[in-house]
Amino acid sequence: MSAACSGPQERAVSVYSGAYTDQALVEEILIAKPVSFENATLVSATYGQVFAQPSESYRWEWEAGLATWFGQQNHQELNGLVLFRWLDLPWNHVLRTSLALGNGLSLASRDPRLEEAFHPDTGSTNLLYHIAVEAEFALPRAKHWSGFLRIHHRSGVFGLFNDINGGSNVIGLGLRYWF
Repeated sequence: MSAACSGPQERAVSVYSGAYTDQALVEEILIAKPVSFENATLVSATYGQVFAQPSESYRWEWEAGLATWFGQQNHQELNGLVLFRWLDLPWNHVLRTSLALGNGLSLASRDPRLEEAFHPDTGSTNLLYHIAVEAEFALPRAKHWSGFLRIHHRSGVFGLFNDINGGSNVIGLGLRYWF
């Protein structure tokens, strides 16, 4: 694939929504401990594009998203990511699956209330590091549509961003259209 989108299914629009949790990404969420949620919901719309596919097994994508919050938080976020997506999973003939890890930045329209409340020692700031951990699923015959589970993570990266040691996580479900 070239850097520009020259073929089908190299671009995507997505919507996803999820609930806020203050539980730690690695220590609690990724190792499947019980998760509790706050009364705060994120709704996000994204546009993404493949920019490199060095192998049939994996590719690189970029994504930009606009999100809004409802409930105990009511701000907006602008998010940008570069994602590495692994495509070659042994059960793809039954359920097409890809796994993605994205890194980038998240800019909130104001300091998020819950991030400040759960991390009173350092608070929060509007610009933080952004990570996405995603599993995408589609039936083998579904050429354009897929569903996905995503962890939307904002982090101060142990003080790298404005001495912020906290962050937040959203566990969400989404729908994607590839074209």
